[in-house]
Amino acid sequence: MRGNIFVLILLFVFLIASGCAGKDTGTAPKDNDTSAPQAGMTEQKGNAISGPGEVYIVRLVYPYNIMRPSELDIKTGDTVSWWSDKKQKPDYILVSKEGLFPDKALDYSVSYNYTFSSTGSYLFTVKDIPEMNVTVTVK
Repeated sequence: MRGNIFVLILLFVFLIASGCAGKDTGTAPKDNDTSAPQAGMTEQKGNAISGPGEVYIVRLVYPYNIMRPSELDIKTGDTVSWWSDKKQKPDYILVSKEGLFPDKALDYSVSYNYTFSSTGSYLFTVKDIPEMNVTVTVK
């Protein structure tokens, strides 16, 4: 009888432990991750995507403090849509080094969009995290 109880307890512990073990990817997303926004993400009001071009996604990846992709080649009329996956406060503050727009707080799962109308190379960083950046080259 004691042997059966011991086996049941071991089985129960094994089932609990196997359910708690999750898959750990342990790596940051790849540079070419320009996939569509995740379900439940919404676009900021008054910040509609405009222009005849394509839309490119730049993700601000937390906790890695990186932007993906880190380089982007686009055409005039294309739009870049920044998405933050940081739920914790404070929000990331997106900064245009060329002053294309005022510094912008990026709320979790809410996009900020900018349509490029001029050719050039543009650098975008996160305030107080200069290594978190993306260079957008418009041709």
